[in-house]
Amino acid sequence: MADTTIPPVTGAYNPTNPSQTKKAEQTDMFSSDGFLKLLASQIKGQNPLEPMKDTEFVAQMAQFSQLEQITNMAKDTAAMNLSSRLAQGASLVGKNVSYLPEGQVTPISGTVSAVSMGSDGRSMSLTVDGVSVDAKLVTRVGA
Repeated sequence: MADTTIPPVTGAYNPTNPSQTKKAEQTDMFSSDGFLKLLASQIKGQNPLEPMKDTEFVAQMAQFSQLEQITNMAKDTAAMNLSSRLAQGASLVGKNVSYLPEGQVTPISGTVSAVSMGSDGRSMSLTVDGVSVDAKLVTRVGA
């Protein structure tokens, strides 16, 4: 017959309530917090007999710094692009434009009274004689 004895419990008993346990926080590893957490876990888990070389550490920090600068530059470029598109749209206010609605062959003309940007920051619509028109449909701009 097999031995069915249960080994003794050693250590302190710490009961946990499942409703009180915290869920593991998810961190974007491409963010600065993610990089620092990854670096900290690398340092914690390294072999004490073969620690990470200073040059590797400095190289990783430099790469992260470069990535962060590129990310910031991309955000700044996107903001400048949005600003430029708004300025271009604002210059159309009061102008006479012609646009070709989808599925039609005859252009419609009218005066632009307002400009609005989509929530994505890429699409722009014009209000032409009270009608919302996608700026991509404009075929002619006049005085």
